[in-house]
Formats: sequence, structure tokens, C-alpha cells
Amino acid sequence: MRTRGQASSEFLMVLALISAAILPLLLMLAWNSRASPEQLSVGVATFSASRLAAAVNAVGSLGPGAALRTQIVLPRTLYASASGREIVIDLNTSYGEVALVQPTRFNISSVGFERINREGTYIIDVRAPNSTDSPNVTLTLP
Repeated sequence: MRTRGQASSEFLMVLALISAAILPLLLMLAWNSRASPEQLSVGVATFSASRLAAAVNAVGSLGPGAALRTQIVLPRTLYASASGREIVIDLNTSYGEVALVQPTRFNISSVGFERINREGTYIIDVRAPNSTDSPNVTLTLP
């Protein structure tokens, strides 16, 4: 009988050590799973700002009369703006407001960007100036 009791106490000790090793890993995974949606939102918004900047650079490089239409997805957006040589997307996250800034090579003006104030999919028209005298590439939210 003594060996049976000794074996079961050793087995319980091994289970306790394994549990002590696994519990911190489980807690770390649970903590990181909460942060993943935030990281995904910031990543999607960064991609959208980068996509807009690439469209501005492409249309600006093609010259007068060039235009294209692009689609972006914005998560929990407070506002978006495009002026000067910057595209700014301001996000609302659990750790506060995050401003994502994407520079461009050309001056930008925007029309209708004040309507971007929530998450969703937006279609943006990107138009080069009609002449070389007009310096701005125009972003329009139809």
C-alpha cells in the first residue's frame, strides 16, 4: 500500500509542476488575444493611409488629367484629412486616440473627407490637376 500512495503523490507533484509551467503561458495568450483586434485595426488603417498616399503619388506622377478610384477600409475612425503633403487618419482605440500620418510627394486637397467619421468602406476619387499651374492632387469622397 505504501508504494501506491507514494506513486500517486509523485504523480500529483508532476501535475502541479506542469500546471505551474502552463498557467503563465495561458495567461499570456489570454492577454495578447485582447490586444489583437486593436493591432488589426491600426494595421488596416495604416494600410488604407498608405494606399491613399500611393494613389496620390501615382496620379501626381502621371501628370495633368490623370485620375483613379481607390477603395479603403477604415476601422473606428474619428476623422480623416488630407492637406498639404500629408494624409492623416485619427483612430479611436482602447488606449486613446492614434493619429496615423502618411506623407506624399505632391500637395493634396480633399473634398468630402469631413463625412469620414465612423468605420466602414469608402471609395475615394484621386484626380491630378488639369494643368501644371494647379499644384494640388484632389481626393474626393463621392
